[in-house]
Amino acid sequence: MELRSSHLSQSTIPPLHPPTAAKMPDHNSKPAFDVLVVGCGLAGLASALALAQAGHRVTVFERSEKLQELGAGIQLAPNATRLLARWGVLPEIMKSAERPDSSACRSYKGDLIAPCLPLHDPALVTAEAPYVVAHRAYLLRALESGIRQDLSGSVEVKLSSVVQSIDFERTEIQLSDGAVYKGDFILASDGARSKSRAQFLDFVGNSDAPQTFSTGDVVYRLAVPTEAVLAVGSSHPAYGLATTMSVNMWMGPGSQAVLYPMQRDMLNVVLTHHEAEDHKPMVGPQKASIEEFRRKIEGWDHVLQSLTELEGVVCTKWTLFQIVEQERWTLESGHGRFALIGDAAHAILPCLAQGAAQSFEDAGALGGIFDHPISHDQVPDALRVFEQCRRPRASQVRSRALAQDTMIGLPDGQAQEDRDAMLRAGGDYGTWKWLWDHDAAEAGRRAWKTFVTSQNDEQGLLETGKGSELSVHVAEVLSDSHTPPVW
Repeated sequence: MELRSSHLSQSTIPPLHPPTAAKMPDHNSKPAFDVLVVGCGLAGLASALALAQAGHRVTVFERSEKLQELGAGIQLAPNATRLLARWGVLPEIMKSAERPDSSACRSYKGDLIAPCLPLHDPALVTAEAPYVVAHRAYLLRALESGIRQDLSGSVEVKLSSVVQSIDFERTEIQLSDGAVYKGDFILASDGARSKSRAQFLDFVGNSDAPQTFSTGDVVYRLAVPTEAVLAVGSSHPAYGLATTMSVNMWMGPGSQAVLYPMQRDMLNVVLTHHEAEDHKPMVGPQKASIEEFRRKIEGWDHVLQSLTELEGVVCTKWTLFQIVEQERWTLESGHGRFALIGDAAHAILPCLAQGAAQSFEDAGALGGIFDHPISHDQVPDALRVFEQCRRPRASQVRSRALAQDTMIGLPDGQAQEDRDAMLRAGGDYGTWKWLWDHDAAEAGRRAWKTFVTSQNDEQGLLETGKGSELSVHVAEVLSDSHTPPVW
């Protein structure tokens, strides 16, 4: 498997060791479904792993010739690592990941404001659900290694498989080479620019609905070799950041920068900058000059500026896109054997470091639901319960990310001063608690049990002629009842 990134070469990736095996439940008493997954990114692989561990057979279709995860660093909050631990792949990830021991939030001029993350709160961050930073390539590889565990060949990944069309009536996928695959249900995890979503919207008669839009933000990623800082020595302004495992954030007008070490050999610097309205969107990472990065942080903390003067620094950039929230992720019950997941359903801004976590939450909820003895006829109900369980929370995370983006990018002034005072007082703790405490797998299990109970109650009342006395609003029961505080 080839794993490309902006910094790690193929030769630096060590051989895999089998992760700690997840405890496999007894599935002899329930049906095993054939699941077709479009897209082999984090959402696709995580869902395949969760469903296989729940006793189902999964085929994943990936258009690329080789598995690959572009990019560099990623932050994984406890709501993500809790699921990775449950699937048995967290030990493999921790062989290359790091646990930050501190965090700091600064103004763009370098003034320390407050810790930016409650990393030492034992109620939120534990050994079983840590906060870690990792390389995306290693994360994808750990998921793939989990799939290679003894799951009786439950997962098959088909590379170079371009999905030409989806037959929603027959629950079939046709590839560009003419091959047709039939399943019990289909999951579309082919990213923010999902072609499966376009076919879904066309099928439900909403083909004119907008799907993606540029936020006007451009992300610049700077990969700084740690050895370049160490070669200068303790006199270098960034020496302290290069020799400690910490997450650091700078907040500036219309911009934010995040820095943390990776594998002890690279400083990962990510700058999100709001561009002018005439900015031409870029699809995918592109090379950027160091000088361009310097212009974006002119007048910022000299620590950040000093990193651009080192040897071996590589800069890339890309435009942030968001998807338009769709009214549904699944089909009506008559054709309800299809669901959007991952970025195809809810791509969000990276401000809360929740993009991958929300994809993992989708996988966790699916695994929790389909761990139950569900009949073939109940599959549409199960997918509808998945949507009712996940969509309200994903929508709230999206809203909080937008609010966070606005808050971080405040210009100098009274609102900025009020923000800084709020952060110093720990006023953002409620948001982190709401995000990190969530157990998506357990939420999925509760959601299905709630649905089954409501159906049984309704059937009992119908049999006694009292059906009109029951009005069950499953979506209200299944979604999170607590919303994060508004700052």
